Amino acid sequence: MTILAWNCRGMGSAPAVRALTDEVKRSDPMMVFLAETKANQNRIKGLQRKIGLTQGISVKSDGRSGGLALLWKEGFDVRLKSCSNTHIDVVVCEGNGARPWRATGFYGHPDSGMRPISWKLLEYLKSQCHLPWIVFGDFNEILNSDEKLGWLDRDARQMEGFRNCLCNCGLLDMGFVGQRFTWCNGRIGEQRTLVRLDRMVANEEWLSLFPEAKVFHKSMAASDHCLLSMYLRGRSQRRVVKRRFMFEEMWTREEGCREVIETVFGNVTKVLKQKQRRLQYLEELNLLHESAEEIQGLKKGINEMLFREEVMWNQRSRALWIKCGDRNTKFFHATANNR
Repeated sequence: MTILAWNCRGMGSAPAVRALTDEVKRSDPMMVFLAETKANQNRIKGLQRKIGLTQGISVKSDGRSGGLALLWKEGFDVRLKSCSNTHIDVVVCEGNGARPWRATGFYGHPDSGMRPISWKLLEYLKSQCHLPWIVFGDFNEILNSDEKLGWLDRDARQMEGFRNCLCNCGLLDMGFVGQRFTWCNGRIGEQRTLVRLDRMVANEEWLSLFPEAKVFHKSMAASDHCLLSMYLRGRSQRRVVKRRFMFEEMWTREEGCREVIETVFGNVTKVLKQKQRRLQYLEELNLLHESAEEIQGLKKGINEMLFREEVMWNQRSRALWIKCGDRNTKFFHATANNR
C-alpha cells in the first residue's frame, strides 16, 4: 500500500492534474493528501473521478490560496475525526482484526509568526487520540540548519519550536530516499534556496505497525515542492501496462499522417520519461547553483508536454461524449473515469 502527499501549488493547471494522474496510475495509492489545491469542492470532485479515488474530504481554498484534500480508494474504511484549513485528521480501519491507525494531512502556516499556532494544533490533535499515528505534508519548517541550502540562515528559534512540537507529540522523522530538499524557490543566483519543508513523521506505535515503511522524494515539475511517496509494506514492483493507442480516423485525411504518427506519438512518452529521470537525477545531486538553469529548463519542457497530454485527453473525452454519450452512457462514464 502507498500513501502520497504533495503540495501541488494549485490543482487548476493542466500539468499538475496530468502529473498527479500519472503518479496515481503508477503507484496505485490507497490515500493521497494534497495541500494548496487552490480549488473549490467541485474541482476536487472532478479530480477524484479522474484519478479514481472517489472517497475523500476536501477543504475549499480561500480565494486563490490554501485548500486541502485527503482522498482514498473506495472500499477502505476511513473515518473523519476533524479538519480545518490546515489539517485533515482521519482514522484508518483495515479490518480483519488489524489495529486501527490514525493519519493526518498537515499544512504548517506559511507565516513564521503564525507557525506556533500550527504547533499548538498538532499538540492538541495528539491529545485527542492515542492510536498509532502518522502525519504527512508541508510543515513549512525545518528541524536543523542542514535541511536548508542557500540565502539567509533559518531562525534557530523557529527550528527549536518545530523540534519541541514533534517531541511533545512523540513523532519521529521517517527519513527519506532521494533528494534531500523538497522545495526550491526557483530563483537563479545568490537568492536561490533549497529547503526540506515536506516530510512524514510517525509515533513509535505506528512505526512498529509498519516496520517496512519507507518514504521516497519524487521530483515534480508541476510544483516547486516534490511529492512524498510512502510504501507501507515495502516497495513492490507493479506490472507496467502500456497505454492503449487509439487511432483517430480523421487523421487519415491529413497529409503526412504516417510520418507524424511515427515521429511524434512514438516518442512523446519516451522523451517525457527521459526528462523526468534527468530532473530526478539532477535534484538528487542537491546542488545549489551548478544545475539550476538545466533544472528550470527541464521543468518547463516537462510541464509543456504534460499540458499537451492533458489537453489531448480532455478533447478525446469530449469527442467520445458527442459520438457515444447519448447512445451508451455506461460506456462513456467507464471510459471517462479511466482517463
